[in-house]
Amino acid sequence: MSGSLENVNPLLQIDTGFRSYLNAYTRSFQNHVVGGQLDYAFESDFAVRQKIIGLGGWSKLAKAINSTDISAEAKHLFMKCDQAGALKYPEIYEIVKKCAERLELNLPIVFIRNDIEKPLVYSIASDLIEPCIVLSEWTVKTCSPDELTLLIGSECGRIQNNHSVFNWAFTYLNYNKNVYVPAERSYKAAVNNQLVCSLVEWIRFADITADRAGMICLDEPGRFCEIVCSMYHRGFIDFYGRTSNSLNAAKLGGISEGYAAQQARALRSDSSLSELEKRILASAEFLTCEALFQWRRDIGKPERSVMTTQNCDVRASMIIGTGGQ
Repeated sequence: MSGSLENVNPLLQIDTGFRSYLNAYTRSFQNHVVGGQLDYAFESDFAVRQKIIGLGGWSKLAKAINSTDISAEAKHLFMKCDQAGALKYPEIYEIVKKCAERLELNLPIVFIRNDIEKPLVYSIASDLIEPCIVLSEWTVKTCSPDELTLLIGSECGRIQNNHSVFNWAFTYLNYNKNVYVPAERSYKAAVNNQLVCSLVEWIRFADITADRAGMICLDEPGRFCEIVCSMYHRGFIDFYGRTSNSLNAAKLGGISEGYAAQQARALRSDSSLSELEKRILASAEFLTCEALFQWRRDIGKPERSVMTTQNCDVRASMIIGTGGQ
């Protein structure tokens, strides 16, 4: 009976699973997909997105974003912005190619915006457009090659992990005056409080997944703390409107070394640290995770033993203060 229904209605044959998304936007890397998600992704990132999908109001908001907002943004980019390539912004094009190669991702389109005079980097993807990464000209001119690699690699990770619609939803929250406001925001109803709280919660976990992707792309992943601190010292403001010029790479490196000597159950979230500092420290745990060395077989493993991704996730959760959620 089910077979006859499928013959009558071709829509029933459409596969909407995560693996189909990967096949559409990535090369084939079966060895890196575990339990329906990429092996480097932070488990809580995936878990909270699944929770958000089930919340009231999400389906209408997501539909508006996918069908209208992202399309309007893409139209603006294609009409108003320069596209990086072998002849125009070749240094950016080479970094994007390197990141795509290291993450086994199909090469995304990269746009440079000169209509915004501030730090900005973000990515968009939907069923209607090819994945795009967007950089403001400020970012291109101000950031070092290593910083650009980290930023672009992180956005490749966001594309790879299907973050776009959730990021776009965050722009409706008026959570921070510096949050990027896209060309179109077509959803007119209020976003319910449960959805707001869940999206704010998700950002903390999505950052760690994106940081891990950025580390995979860096020539020297071990310099992650140094590079991210340098970037924020230059005045970088992220997509969510956060900034900091007080990050101290030496301080964070010392704390990270101290964490490395502790068992996961002994780790505690340090209330004296900022949320950004906690996020950097939690992400830095990936530097001794087996998944990093499975993606980057060209770099040597550290002297101390590497940990499983599951253990890395638990430790990261303890550091940011979610208790292994």
